[in-house]
Amino acid sequence: MSLRVALVDHASAHDRLRALAAALPRDWIVLDGLSPAEAIEQAEVGGLDAVVCGADPGPMDGATLLQRVQQVHPEALRILALPADIDPRLGERLAAHPAVQQVLPAPYEATAVRAAARRLLMVRSLLRDAALRAELGRIDRLPGSPATYLGLRMVMADDGADLEEAVVALKRDPALAARVLRMANSALYTRGRPINSLDQAVARLGLQTILQLVLAGEVFARLPGAEAVRAETLGLRAAQLAARIAPTPREAALAGSAAVLADLGALLPGSVLNAPPYPGELWQGAPRVALLGAGLMALWGLPVEMVEAVAYHHHPGRLPGRGLDVVGTLHLARALVGAIELDADWVEEAGLAPRLEGWRELAASLPA
Repeated sequence: MSLRVALVDHASAHDRLRALAAALPRDWIVLDGLSPAEAIEQAEVGGLDAVVCGADPGPMDGATLLQRVQQVHPEALRILALPADIDPRLGERLAAHPAVQQVLPAPYEATAVRAAARRLLMVRSLLRDAALRAELGRIDRLPGSPATYLGLRMVMADDGADLEEAVVALKRDPALAARVLRMANSALYTRGRPINSLDQAVARLGLQTILQLVLAGEVFARLPGAEAVRAETLGLRAAQLAARIAPTPREAALAGSAAVLADLGALLPGSVLNAPPYPGELWQGAPRVALLGAGLMALWGLPVEMVEAVAYHHHPGRLPGRGLDVVGTLHLARALVGAIELDADWVEEAGLAPRLEGWRELAASLPA
């Protein structure tokens, strides 16, 4: 599918983005060298699928330009390109702006923009009604992307990474670190043996579990205390069960993290969640809360299989030819901890009925 992508930066710095333009797919329409005013004009008429903007395109900074694009064409993907020589504090301030959906650090790589575009297309396939997509793009204060979680994923992707690096990354956010320690000391994990430090938590629980605790801590921190504890506990119980149900470690990791985020859409404003249905909204029987949560995950840049699992896990039978993959694992884990209704017909058709009672016993053995 051809996409129209605008590249906007200050004239003195535009060579950095021009090199990126040459590496993008040939069937994409790349509008190179647009001024901020021209980019906004193109966005106003719906002529852009994505805007990649430098930190200081002039006469406004990149985050402000992306905010203007959000106002006139909220469906467009908004990417901030940060140069290597930017002041770290300025870079953090710009990247934290609510209009910025994704950050592209230097050196700019076409693969990163291609991946962002694939996620944009996935959002469009999940949220088939343009008005609903625009509503999601219009929200000024979406839940922030889980920066520490994404950073830890990068640490784990490095074959030479060790536990100490994960601890160092987590300690950069003391409030989150304290929250992770609190969750690590819940009945789900300690079994009566207190965990007194992050080093001890990582060593005892392992990186995958710590990753899920970090994700829960970041995503649910904005909820009131008791509500956050309930959401965290339900998600982490489902994650633990998913780890035991999944057929492979890779699927266990993906389904476990998806379990933590399965109710992400519930964090969005009630004005969006409770609005009358949009004409083209329903897709594979997925409820709006799941579709919007999955759409937000895609905008954060989370793995496609996690996004798909959150979108479709209420009714895995609507996706033909699927068995106990990430979607099916998430459905079973969530259903057996009481979060959603079990799709008994799918369980039977997938040939999983003989194993169901054993999984029920596993779910019952998890601390509440």
